[in-house]
Amino acid sequence: MTLVNVGTAFRGIIGPPIRFALRIYVPQEELDAEYAPAIPRALDPFEGGVHELTEQLSRLADPSDTPLPPAREPLWTIPFSAAPAAESRFVGGMGDFPVFHAPQRLRRSLRLFSDATMNDGAQLLPLLVPEKKVRDAAREISGELFEPLYTRESAYVVPLAWFAAFAMEDRVVSSHAGHEVHRLIAPADTAARRVIQGAQIVEDTALASAGPNADELSEEAQQAKAFADDLTRLGRWLGTFSPASLVCLDYGSLADRIQPDESPRDMEDAIELLRAGDQGAATAALRRIFQRWSPLAHLQSAN
Repeated sequence: MTLVNVGTAFRGIIGPPIRFALRIYVPQEELDAEYAPAIPRALDPFEGGVHELTEQLSRLADPSDTPLPPAREPLWTIPFSAAPAAESRFVGGMGDFPVFHAPQRLRRSLRLFSDATMNDGAQLLPLLVPEKKVRDAAREISGELFEPLYTRESAYVVPLAWFAAFAMEDRVVSSHAGHEVHRLIAPADTAARRVIQGAQIVEDTALASAGPNADELSEEAQQAKAFADDLTRLGRWLGTFSPASLVCLDYGSLADRIQPDESPRDMEDAIELLRAGDQGAATAALRRIFQRWSPLAHLQSAN
């Protein structure tokens, strides 16, 4: 288990080969002051992704360079109107405005190292990155006062709970260099409300299926309770951001084969069916998500 934990930390540093990201964009006034100088040079998400990949490849190609990402990176920016649901909020003369995303890759990498250390991986970490470089990197970001992190990432599959944050009308397709880029973008408060409501419905279902002895949950009820916990954690994270913020699910090019992805609709159906007490139909809706994503999930063991 120790090697697995350290391997997870290392993949977090260099970037997993197949990665999906949930990114938060916040208005300028909500950014930490550390980022103020970077605002005029913010990149759009496509340019930001290219910059990030180029930096990763350059770092991997130079054995003498640190495997840790840089402390200072360009911000990403999109207009608030990038979310299809944002148009209804422009009332009373309120106009569009830019929102910004801070990648925070170094900060997130150091957190992965901390997690590996807590799992008895400390003795192996110097094999990946010398301890002095880790300490120096930590000092570089010590001035950052903001919480929480602006990114959640997952390799090979999109976590099931993420789909509860979106609806099909949040789907955005743009074109870059002749290639279609698929995203889901929604106001953060709308996404948080969906996730929290879903968590309550799933948890109620788990408790109802437990019967009179709630201390002995069936395997099915335990799975439902675990999913409700995932939704609750995600909802709390989304709920820390203001209504002027956006949450964006970046699929990455590998998921092109399953576009248009109907997982948000299947998730919405599953939650509504659970609310109605039809667990069989809800399970069928979730199964459609599993079947859609299983080919990509199998790549993790094949790679």
